[in-house]
Amino acid sequence: MNRLPPLLRRCAAILAAAPFLLLLLVTGQPVAAQDVPFGKGILWRVQPKDAAPDAAPNHLFGTMHITDERVTTLAPPVRAAFDGAKSATFEIIMTDEARQAMGQAMVLRDGRTLDAIVGPENFAEVAEAGRRYGFDPNHLRFFKPWALATIFSIPQAEMARNAGGDLPLDQALQVEAAMQGKPVHALETPEEQLALFNDMPEDNQIAMLNSAIEQNGMIETLFEEMTRQYLDRDTGGIYSRMQAQREAQPELMELFLRRFNDERNQIMADRMAGRLAEGGAFIAVGALHLPGEHGLLSLLSERGYSVERVY
Repeated sequence: MNRLPPLLRRCAAILAAAPFLLLLLVTGQPVAAQDVPFGKGILWRVQPKDAAPDAAPNHLFGTMHITDERVTTLAPPVRAAFDGAKSATFEIIMTDEARQAMGQAMVLRDGRTLDAIVGPENFAEVAEAGRRYGFDPNHLRFFKPWALATIFSIPQAEMARNAGGDLPLDQALQVEAAMQGKPVHALETPEEQLALFNDMPEDNQIAMLNSAIEQNGMIETLFEEMTRQYLDRDTGGIYSRMQAQREAQPELMELFLRRFNDERNQIMADRMAGRLAEGGAFIAVGALHLPGEHGLLSLLSERGYSVERVY
């Protein structure tokens, strides 16, 4: 394991993109957004019901946690909302300490190895997928199933950009907000995000890993489809991909939707209330948290907030 720490640093850099695993497991055709509540748009103005007419506007922005320049280059309405904000809030605040904790959490620490957990035949497939990323199979033996599922759900090109120091959209905005002197807040802690994976039953982790390996050969294509839908602001279409997968993998998708979206949306809606009350907040979360009956925009609307699409 003497070369494992650099590998962990490389892998931890992409952990924030893990929720997109939910998408990359899906191979169905894109679905139109019209039947999904709040399914079109990535920038929304959200005001408390008792806000004064001249109150500083709040904005909720749906991001894609990747480094692609088409995504990290903000559209003019998003740029104006960000630059004009009094504060910036993200899912988590990414620090060197958080990256280190994420990297360490990916490693098995109970004396077992992955090949013993999944069996030699399945581990041979793990090793084959790892070679496409330039990973030594001997190092992969020490990873938890969920960790490699996350890694194999990210295109090699995206991994390479992360390894080269390119920042995904959320982290780039966090850095820029600090440079602009804005207060920076978080809706979750790194520990809470890690618990989503670490507390997952191991059989679900293995199922997630098997799905990721099965789709890995198409990851570039799938990622490009998702990116194009995001650039089209078709969050409802992206969300519908997840919903469609329930029939193929009902147990796994129910778990994902509950743990990664629905429960977190309730928590994030609660925690962003203070920022929204202050006014002038720019809140950035993964775009998948916005649409749907249990999405943030529906929750905020139900709580009496005025929700208006900007872009």
